Amino acid sequence: MDPSQPGGQQPPDHPQQQGGPQPHPATAAPPPYPGPHPYPGPQPHPAYQPHHQFPGFPVPPPPPPAPSVNGLAIASLVTGIVCCLPPLGLVFGTIAIRQIRKKGQRGLGMAFTGTILSAVSTVLVVIMFATGAAGSLWDGFEKGMDEASRNRSAMDLRKGDCVDLPGGGGLEDTEVLTVQTVDCAERHDAEITGIFQITGFKEYPGESRVEALAEERCEKINRKYALDPWDIPAEAELYYYVPLRESWAFGDREVVCTLAVSDKDGLTGSLRTDVAALDRHQTAYLTAESQADSASNDVPVEEYSDDRAAYRAWAREASAVFSAQARALRDHDWPAKAEKTMAKRAKEFDAVALDWDKAADAKGEDAFWGHVAAADGPLENDGTEVEVRKALGLRSTPPPEGDSQV
Repeated sequence: MDPSQPGGQQPPDHPQQQGGPQPHPATAAPPPYPGPHPYPGPQPHPAYQPHHQFPGFPVPPPPPPAPSVNGLAIASLVTGIVCCLPPLGLVFGTIAIRQIRKKGQRGLGMAFTGTILSAVSTVLVVIMFATGAAGSLWDGFEKGMDEASRNRSAMDLRKGDCVDLPGGGGLEDTEVLTVQTVDCAERHDAEITGIFQITGFKEYPGESRVEALAEERCEKINRKYALDPWDIPAEAELYYYVPLRESWAFGDREVVCTLAVSDKDGLTGSLRTDVAALDRHQTAYLTAESQADSASNDVPVEEYSDDRAAYRAWAREASAVFSAQARALRDHDWPAKAEKTMAKRAKEFDAVALDWDKAADAKGEDAFWGHVAAADGPLENDGTEVEVRKALGLRSTPPPEGDSQV
């Protein structure tokens, strides 16, 4: 149907269209109107037509601008709501009311509300100062801010931080989100000795595997952080924070290692005796002792009868470590007052290395443990160690006999 024809009828002289939709022909121009001026035909229209005023009707004046909102009225309302410097809000409101009435501005309701709120706040502040409540409120605020600043995420602890353990200081397995840090000079439950990342697992390896990794690595980290075992209280224990299955899903891979004390006395002062707290002579000596001690205590997991090869390998490794540390003690340029005693300690290490060699070549279990016991002999003699420690300015009082040191 052609929309240009009324009723949709096609004129007789119009040829019948064949096929689908055809382009619509241009409509012929209508005949010109009678008169002296011919009809010019259709003309292009501009995009926007200018406004023409009909004759006889004047242009109406523009509407008057809306009165502005008084700025002091806004300030008064804000100050009254947030209760900051209430007398200032009262002043703002009073001035705003006068200006609004004089200039015909808006904001009278805001000014009245701000003035009333500020007046109430001012009265309350006066009462608080008169009764001493303001001081208590401020003390509580300071205490709260101090406690908040001490609380750290368990994932945001740092080496050297001293902390209080959750649940009153017990060393039980506890899920924690935050830990309260404490000045190391004050009484605390634990000290962060180091942090490491669990790697090599795409998925959570399981609680037992995570704890085994933490046990192994944290023991080494603790030894490196507290090189001097004589400075570690006998009651100090290995303690660590490990990622849970839930936190693992959010990218938590950190294990936080600590030395912790669970009794009410806790710890006072830092246990740190590493390169950051020692001179080079103290560090060299304590490193040698720590390496030797670690080799002696790296006992295989299986029983001797179940894995003799592992015990022979342990003995040979211990012998190599003691020989290496004996050379390290001889090669270091010790202060003159420590040279003789250090040479004596090196000889003791050489003797221990020979006993470990004999243990590695032992024919039976009894012989093996006999040589291991002989290797412990020189190490149990505190005499040489006391002399060395005195010469190097380290603690020279041995820990109580029978106390286990971490």
